[in-house]
Amino acid sequence: MSNIREEVNHLLKEGRYQELVAKALESPGILRYLFRLLYHPYGLTRWRAIEGLGCITQALQQQNPEAVREVIRRLLWSMNDESGTTGWSSPEAIGEIIRRNPEEYREFISIVVNASEEEIFHRGIAWTLGRVGSLRPDLVQEFIPLLKDFLLHPRPEVRGYAARSLGQIGPTAKEALPTLQGLLKDHREIEVYQGNELANVKLGDLAQVAIHSISGESYKPT
Repeated sequence: MSNIREEVNHLLKEGRYQELVAKALESPGILRYLFRLLYHPYGLTRWRAIEGLGCITQALQQQNPEAVREVIRRLLWSMNDESGTTGWSSPEAIGEIIRRNPEEYREFISIVVNASEEEIFHRGIAWTLGRVGSLRPDLVQEFIPLLKDFLLHPRPEVRGYAARSLGQIGPTAKEALPTLQGLLKDHREIEVYQGNELANVKLGDLAQVAIHSISGESYKPT
């Protein structure tokens, strides 16, 4: 396992996801190790593991769609109290899988959202709806009211991810514009994963980008 761990960590750090995919299709141990990384609630490595898992399942879907469904079921199980563990990053991982094959796995969107009763998964649900909605806004339209509610969440990262996701969904999220306006003066920062790295972004900036995306105007940072 130590060799797998070192190799996977190196490939994730370098952003060499296609190499990771090729090796994972030959070695099931890589998927098992990626699952372990999803039990971490914070950090750059878990985000890279999420992206890596998405790449792997996208390739695996071509060979065995049912195997990908089993991966999703395992992630859902890790979100269940009965599993004895807490898959902190499971919602984000499921969202990444769905985003890469939205038509094939669309039925899992509502199942992930139903975990909204558990506050620890709120940020992941918000992130997932944006990842899927950026490509298929029609699949997440019914959950816009939930994202709107998340804009008033006590946790800054949930508010920020909700704002970002509403912007990714675009013009059909217009009902959230008044609430997004209320975040413009929120200067707290959260970590946002983009380009294989983490960036600290102010909530007000995320809200501004979302407002311009929804209203159809281009956003130019001041």
